[in-house]
Amino acid sequence: MLGAILKVGEPCQSQFNAGFLTHLYLIRTEHIVYTLAADGMSIDQSSSSIGIQAGAQISEFRIKPKTATFNETLTENPDGTAYAMSLSFPLKGTAADVTNWVHRNSKQRFVILTRDTLGNCYLIGSSDNGARISWTRQVGSQSSHLIALSLIGWHPALFIPTIDLDEIFPDREFDYSFDLSFS
Repeated sequence: MLGAILKVGEPCQSQFNAGFLTHLYLIRTEHIVYTLAADGMSIDQSSSSIGIQAGAQISEFRIKPKTATFNETLTENPDGTAYAMSLSFPLKGTAADVTNWVHRNSKQRFVILTRDTLGNCYLIGSSDNGARISWTRQVGSQSSHLIALSLIGWHPALFIPTIDLDEIFPDREFDYSFDLSFS
């Protein structure tokens, strides 16, 4: 080596922080052909535990690091065990783009594919019980939007080995052109 390296200051990158989501895909329940339910005592599923219709649209949300969260709560009630799941993430973008997407999809239910910072991949919801959207916008904060999805189900979120769309849907013929990349 021709010289010495002098390191001054701290790295600009923040430290790794587990517990946030890194990838998020939403698929309308009407486009889901099947989702396999949790079997026995395991919530581990294969990549083939979900099937979609040809031409189905998958909405990908590009989320900022350390902003999207997923929470799950177990409750016991007279009907049995219920799992309340909620996922929320902020988006910045033009008011018209995000607002129009929310308006078009506000009455829809969704199956969610997501991955966290530790690499765990989740399948949330099913063809007959999808997550609902709620939305908040702060115009004074440069069109800052907060989108939340919630669901109550009879089993927790399922673990799947990947959310790579090419592996889950190898023969897909859907329109993947709609992209909400407002970071």
